[in-house]
Amino acid sequence: MRKGASLLSLRVAHISDTHLGYARYSRLDPETDRNQREVDAARAYARAVDEILSREVDLVVHSGDVFDTIRPATHVVIGFLKQTVRITGAGIPYFGIAGNHETPRLRATTAALEYANLAGAAFACRFEPEEVFREINGVGVGLTLVPHGAVLDRELVVSPDPEAEVNLLVTHGTVPGLTVKGHELGEVDLPGHLISGGYDYVALGHYHFFHEHRKNAYYAGATERFGFGEVDSVPGFAIVEFDGSGEFGIEHVKIPARPMIDLPKVDARNLSSQDLTEAIRERAEAAGDALEEAIVRLKVTDAPVGSAGGVDRALLRDLRRRALDFSLEVSEARGEDGSPEEFDAEIGTLRDEFEAFVAARRERGDLEEGFASRFLQRGRDYLERAAAEEAARGH
Repeated sequence: MRKGASLLSLRVAHISDTHLGYARYSRLDPETDRNQREVDAARAYARAVDEILSREVDLVVHSGDVFDTIRPATHVVIGFLKQTVRITGAGIPYFGIAGNHETPRLRATTAALEYANLAGAAFACRFEPEEVFREINGVGVGLTLVPHGAVLDRELVVSPDPEAEVNLLVTHGTVPGLTVKGHELGEVDLPGHLISGGYDYVALGHYHFFHEHRKNAYYAGATERFGFGEVDSVPGFAIVEFDGSGEFGIEHVKIPARPMIDLPKVDARNLSSQDLTEAIRERAEAAGDALEEAIVRLKVTDAPVGSAGGVDRALLRDLRRRALDFSLEVSEARGEDGSPEEFDAEIGTLRDEFEAFVAARRERGDLEEGFASRFLQRGRDYLERAAAEEAARGH
């Protein structure tokens, strides 16, 4: 904040990692006939827009991964524009950047985020930073927009606007010292010098938890949960308010999202197939109605070789009917030398591996969107038929 500035109030909504177009599992939304998780992500963004409009903000910034892929489907882009124009149509400036999920691998490729200008929003989505100065609510605001493509330049140097009363840096990546579970295609570590340049607020994206990195740098978190590494996350966005004191206040605004449940792990050592079935049943009954339409996982460890094949299939079918997705992950007991007695077995996760395979290649641009969707659905149908045939044989 520029020293001596007579600052009026400025309220900023910081949103991130909406991952529009994200699709998993085989369930379709009954209203739209589209993948249920894709619809969940779109509805989460709409809820965030509802909250933003109810809080009288002066500015909105998005710190990346608006879309889940480089080439989102047309209806996904249109959905984004329809929600975004609700913000810009209310006279609220909206700026943002591209994250690793939507940044093209080739400079010649048009980024989907370039269509944001049709809704009156401005996104930096290429391979260089952009600097913007706007007077908002009587406050001179400097925005330094550093998209994922620009962060790849490890010698990049940016600095606040000396004429601005409030300076914001918006960028996407992993800050030094932060450990993020798993590895994403194209993710990048942010150089320490990039986020230590004297900005009043650094709006960070990529980490799906609301998190304070330092006094002036925060991750807003994601608007939905996108994997079991986020089972304990609280989806939402941040409201940052400058009041003229030289400091700012920040609030995490929660957004309702699809429930995700990691059931208590089962230690299956010495359990028979019947015992394992009862252990699974007990955990499901303890969760009760919370399983309905939730994304559910149950891990089983040290199962005797072959015991997983005898688990009551009718029970598993019922759990998969009740939940949006029920995944039973079984690892078998290991021998005395520490090696598996047999290959690890996983029930209900082969489909996840197949979906991840297709998603990764679609994101890289190896598969055309329409073909990828058809291929994904046919693969799911095949896996379901194979599981039904296996159950009919009594395995």
